[in-house]
Amino acid sequence: MLINSNSYSFITKAVNVVQNPALPVGTLIEEIPCDIGRSYAGYKRGGIIEGAEKLRKEVMTAVVWLFGMPAFRYLGDKFCEFAFKIPMNIDYSNSKEGNDAIKNSIKYLKDGIKEASTPDVSELKNVSSRIINNLKNMSVDDAVKRLSFAKKATSISALILNCLAMGIILPKLNQKLTRKKIEKMKRNSVHKFDNFETFKAKVFNNKTNSQVSFNGLFAKSYADIKNYGLAGFTTYNVENNNVFRLCATDIPMTVGRVLTSRNKFEGFENFFMDVSSMFFYNFCASCVQRALRKKFDIPNINPANVEALKNSSSDIIKRAIDNLSNIPSDAKEKLSFLFDDSSFVNEIYKEATYGKYGKINRFVKNSDINEIDEAVIKFLKQAKDKCFVNGDIDANKFADFAKRINRANSKYLALGLGISIFGLAILVPKLTFWITKRITGRNEFTGIADYSDLETKKHKKQNVNKS
Repeated sequence: MLINSNSYSFITKAVNVVQNPALPVGTLIEEIPCDIGRSYAGYKRGGIIEGAEKLRKEVMTAVVWLFGMPAFRYLGDKFCEFAFKIPMNIDYSNSKEGNDAIKNSIKYLKDGIKEASTPDVSELKNVSSRIINNLKNMSVDDAVKRLSFAKKATSISALILNCLAMGIILPKLNQKLTRKKIEKMKRNSVHKFDNFETFKAKVFNNKTNSQVSFNGLFAKSYADIKNYGLAGFTTYNVENNNVFRLCATDIPMTVGRVLTSRNKFEGFENFFMDVSSMFFYNFCASCVQRALRKKFDIPNINPANVEALKNSSSDIIKRAIDNLSNIPSDAKEKLSFLFDDSSFVNEIYKEATYGKYGKINRFVKNSDINEIDEAVIKFLKQAKDKCFVNGDIDANKFADFAKRINRANSKYLALGLGISIFGLAILVPKLTFWITKRITGRNEFTGIADYSDLETKKHKKQNVNKS
């Protein structure tokens, strides 16, 4: 029985898109209100100058953060295909941890050999004859080594370029635009104020006469690094894990922003805001969902899988529940022991891996399959407890149970994203600005403020203490 994905509800389709680890949709949902909230916070504190710089900073960073690495990697892939005549539309893989996508794809392109476990070769149909002829002149092992090296080179290069763009190029460019904006406003407003200090006090509500200054995931990841090697671990996650892509650029971006800050207080704000944001961007929503699922005993099952099971016949569900005790403890792909229809099992895995399962050029980790198995098994065990009447499954109760599970997971996702957005757009900027005000005694745009008077007071205090 094949699953008709067109029958899925809008909510199921939307949740699947947001939760897809290879897509930045969830982060993009957080990013838009975050950009607006931080820009507004900057405008409230430092007027049009800080508001404009914050908006530019957030928008430019978001574009590079979300789309820069895929774009850099795409260009690298195209270069390798043209210069070295090797196919790049293949996932980096580790045969110890899942299917060997690279070797299986090479064997298919070179000799037409298909693996039974990955029969779908549709994404390799458009590989050029130029590349295929080149592969035929190499051994499989040589082709695998060349392709693996190219995948590592393009992914790591894309990561480095993204870090440089976000940590150094964009901050410097943004500061330059701010300098030009201030000079332009100064020229255009010279007839309204006696001097630039008066203008600055008006714009920033600042009564000081300061000068403008322009100078100034863990055990699991460790296991993966051991299995893949550092380069392989990086390559796999650059290709498949959006959270890794974002975190991998966050750290060097933060370092770059701190180093290019115009004074130490702006450096503190960049550091504190970026480090705090890393949690809300990448981990907050998932932590909230995990906590709520644990609290209310809700399985972490893909919503499309729930709908597929809900739309199945009562006989199929009853047999699957009856087969729960027949699964070997060391079995791989345990769902094949529950359902008689192999095509249905394949579609379950395909939906839960966002279309990757069964494709010869896509890598699916064994641990991902195991998580899918456990989620479906937990769902069926709960269905047995809640939906069986007189030894038989009640179809109406089962349908209601399935809807309740999907509604719960959808609400947890929405709540997780909502808390992330609150943290990013409101809590983090307010807390950052409050700490700066407590330290400096001022509520002004740190990027253009002169804190030399604070340094003078500090030196005088030190001299008094010494004497």
